Amino acid sequence: MARLTTFLTAFAFLTLAALPGQAKAADIYETLKADPQFSILVQIIEGADLEWRYQDERPRTVFAPVNAAFESIPGGYEDMLPPLNPSTKENVSALLLYQIVPGRVRPETLTGQVTSMTTFQRGKVMIDGTKDPLRYGGRFGGNVAGPSQEASNGLIVPLDAMPIPQFEEVTPPKLDAPEVQ
Repeated sequence: MARLTTFLTAFAFLTLAALPGQAKAADIYETLKADPQFSILVQIIEGADLEWRYQDERPRTVFAPVNAAFESIPGGYEDMLPPLNPSTKENVSALLLYQIVPGRVRPETLTGQVTSMTTFQRGKVMIDGTKDPLRYGGRFGGNVAGPSQEASNGLIVPLDAMPIPQFEEVTPPKLDAPEVQ
């Protein structure tokens, strides 16, 4: 009888521990908010109203610039902080979405290879694992600046610079000039 009582008590305790309302792992946005090295990034995310992009359950990896990355931007980062005019908000949103790729991309799995991925901004980004540290974003990218952090919906990889998308410069074809009469 004592064994049955002990079993029932343990079962009840475990059942109560599994009920809704228990603490769950923090999502990417909550994890960024809790880490002081990302406080500027969090302000910029909030100013662009993109918190939901970091809270969605689909797995993703955020290559997140640390505060020092923003502080080293020539001319400053203050124009990325709220309040934002519509044009600036759109540009800031594009920069933020360029830092996010689908899936859990662990830097150590990219060692020794160069990979191209599609970002949430819908552009391509090059991740160079032949460099040490790994480089995200090519010439105007950033280097991994510390260990990755796990979140319930993905991974956060700190960067030492703000990655900026590169666009191929294409010279438009020459137009035939109309004849002047």
